[in-house]
Amino acid sequence: MENKIEIMMVQLLFKNKPASPTTEQFRNALEKRFGDLGDVPYAETARESSGDMFMFPLPGHKVILQDNPDGVPVMAAFLASDPGSGIDLDEMKRSQLWDVPNAEQLISECKYTVLVNTMLGAALPYKEQAEIMLLQVEAALACYPECIGIYAPQSGKLITPEMFEEQKKFGLGERFIHLFMNVRFFNVADANEMVIDTLGFFVFGGAEVQVHFKELDPNHVVNYVYNIASYQFNNDFPIKSGETIDSIDENGKIQMDPQWTVQYENALIDPERTVLDINCGKYAGGSR
Repeated sequence: MENKIEIMMVQLLFKNKPASPTTEQFRNALEKRFGDLGDVPYAETARESSGDMFMFPLPGHKVILQDNPDGVPVMAAFLASDPGSGIDLDEMKRSQLWDVPNAEQLISECKYTVLVNTMLGAALPYKEQAEIMLLQVEAALACYPECIGIYAPQSGKLITPEMFEEQKKFGLGERFIHLFMNVRFFNVADANEMVIDTLGFFVFGGAEVQVHFKELDPNHVVNYVYNIASYQFNNDFPIKSGETIDSIDENGKIQMDPQWTVQYENALIDPERTVLDINCGKYAGGSR
């Protein structure tokens, strides 16, 4: 089962209006990470009431189209927001900002944003999409050093530029998961049960991970879900409905016995999407 593919995007957050980079500064930052952009024309900076916009083709990443079998380069796009626009998060999204201790303060201080996305990128394989986005954000941070936070709207993941920098030592899968995928936690009202799920894979059509459980330490379940999500991402989502996977004990230790059964189904909690639901045996919540 697959989710409907969406355009992956990331927002850089700022307290004040950031200084506008030159087109050459942006081109240099991109070429340092993507290689020579070649002689393909690229868009000049557009200074309009909506803010600055930069767009550059990435010749090393092409999408094959029916009327263009040689491929069309995807476009690295960067769009600065209107003055004072900031970001608007509802109560549910604010409740899932786990990774930054002063998340509420950071969000309230944000008055400007720069949107980072890849036009035509949704047609590329998901690992290539993830790699491009990581490099685009890296280039944008080099051009906008005033950035105070990085927010992924589709997953609700908030991190800092320092966290982004720290993750550079890791591989693609771990970087994408820890920077742009969110692991959410919910208590089930009047049931003494909990739900932990991921949000972030659905943008490129991949299934999320979901565990509805009771009695287990949620911190252990979070680590377990990260491990399952990492395995799925790094191995092209190989787990199939009806298969079994290793479980964890009450101390969070991975164990081969008992095995837990999995199946693809609709998510328990919005947004609507397909998840890999893990039936955790005696610890399972709900009626199964």
